[in-house]
Amino acid sequence: MADATEIILENFINLLNNTAENSHNTDDVIVKVMEAAAKIANADGYFFFNVTSGYFLNLLYSRINSLATTIAGTANMRMFPSVYLPDVRDKKDKHPAEICAINQEIINSSNILNESGVDTSDLAEFDRANDYTTVSALVFPLFNSKHNVVGVAQFINATDNKGKIINFTQDDQEKMMAMCQIIAIALERKQLSEAYTQLLESFVDVLAKAIDAKSPYTGLHCQKVPIITRMLATAAVQETKGPLKNFEMSDNDWYALHIASWLHDCGKIITPEYIMDKSAKLETINNRIHEIRSRFEILRRDAHIEYLQKRLKNADTKEKLQAEFVAKVEKMTDDFEFVGKCNIGDEALTKQDIERLDKIAEEYSFVRYFSRMTGLSWGEKKLINTPSTYINPEVEHVLQDRPEQVAGPYNQGELTNIKIKQGTINNAERQKINEHIVTTINMLKNLPFPPELANIVEYAGAHHERVDGKGYPNGLTGEQMSIPAKIMAIADVYEALTAKDRPYKEPKKLSQVLKIMQEMKNTGHLDPDLYELFIKSGVYMDYAKEYIDKNQIDDINPEEFL
Repeated sequence: MADATEIILENFINLLNNTAENSHNTDDVIVKVMEAAAKIANADGYFFFNVTSGYFLNLLYSRINSLATTIAGTANMRMFPSVYLPDVRDKKDKHPAEICAINQEIINSSNILNESGVDTSDLAEFDRANDYTTVSALVFPLFNSKHNVVGVAQFINATDNKGKIINFTQDDQEKMMAMCQIIAIALERKQLSEAYTQLLESFVDVLAKAIDAKSPYTGLHCQKVPIITRMLATAAVQETKGPLKNFEMSDNDWYALHIASWLHDCGKIITPEYIMDKSAKLETINNRIHEIRSRFEILRRDAHIEYLQKRLKNADTKEKLQAEFVAKVEKMTDDFEFVGKCNIGDEALTKQDIERLDKIAEEYSFVRYFSRMTGLSWGEKKLINTPSTYINPEVEHVLQDRPEQVAGPYNQGELTNIKIKQGTINNAERQKINEHIVTTINMLKNLPFPPELANIVEYAGAHHERVDGKGYPNGLTGEQMSIPAKIMAIADVYEALTAKDRPYKEPKKLSQVLKIMQEMKNTGHLDPDLYELFIKSGVYMDYAKEYIDKNQIDDINPEEFL
């Protein structure tokens, strides 16, 4: 038959294993360890206090076997209110747990109520309220690996085999302290886990704020995509029929999706602002349509001067010269308005539109008299191969593709950009924007996420993939993507389409948004099952009512968008 030491050792090993398996459930560890430690001395009562990093002493768990009384959590504060330890450090008489926490002492008393210098009013009050008698007591602090007090274990009324109250022996004390150190290990692991989580959350918050500072439009996007993602993921988990009926998410999956949705665009930290927020085709740091307008102003003034010169020379009748001047101005006005319309990028350019732009660029020219080299930085001057052509008077066109405009990493030529067929960004700028997802993946890969959060990279890195395999960066198909990643793709699109703060587009009505998303579903961009759930569950409307402008919400028949 095993002796008491072997039983204690077996319990100790089992508790260690249980702590490793249930490190996330510290309360359960505390209960089991305190119960096992109490059995060593056959203690009738036991209490556990934790000491927080903010130096508060809190009674978390209490048990009196003979009274069959167990109290867990904040209900213990009725017997022992939370104590801020610095406030009682200089108090003459302290409660046993306070002494252990502040002085790091061990109390082993044969009659605790008669100990001098110890405030036992809480124990006496408990005795009166429960017709109980507290006699012997063992109270000791628990330390973490840095020898900081993280808790206090208190045991009362050790008993012999006949139930008689006896003292806690030195041997009992050593064994019980060793046993309770498991709690300190569990608390430290919990604190480290919480610190890691807090660090990760802080990193996410700092990075999101950095992106927000770089571009307020992207910043709002980063804040809202997690909301839509969570709403659609919840609807998917709750689905009881169809292809999604067996979809489930663990706590780790939820947390990974939360982090991924916040960081899905973190790579945009390297995207130039003028590209990310480019609201017009000619926009770089400023909208260069004003420079084009100034050239048309020059051309109009030249036309006016030419008209006046012809009048002075009596080159023709006043009526004919005026008609000629008016016709020129009307044509210039029409051509400039056409260029301005093309600059917005709301409508796709046709072949005829592009031909007209080429014609405008060739037809209108003027003489530049002042040097283009004046006021340029050293770096700008390096881009110009033939400075002499920029110094001397030169004929220039109203729309230009000058060498220095195309010599850098991006093509900023005026004619090239105004001829963008759809939207406001050219191919080089689109590639730069698309790079943000590769950068996002690389940034997240370099973060030491624990194995249970490894899915963060996949969730965040696939939100620009398409179910037909034509997305980027990896051309994944729907079968190769996880459901959370496809949820994020829908959330990303919906937020971008409903946003009212984008400088490159006017806010869209909800019906317009759903029509676009329906087309994206039909053409292999979005997952059809999740899109259908998005509509049928009403997630689109729940989000719209809370987060988009009321003027954007028009009458919707969801059946029309399935």
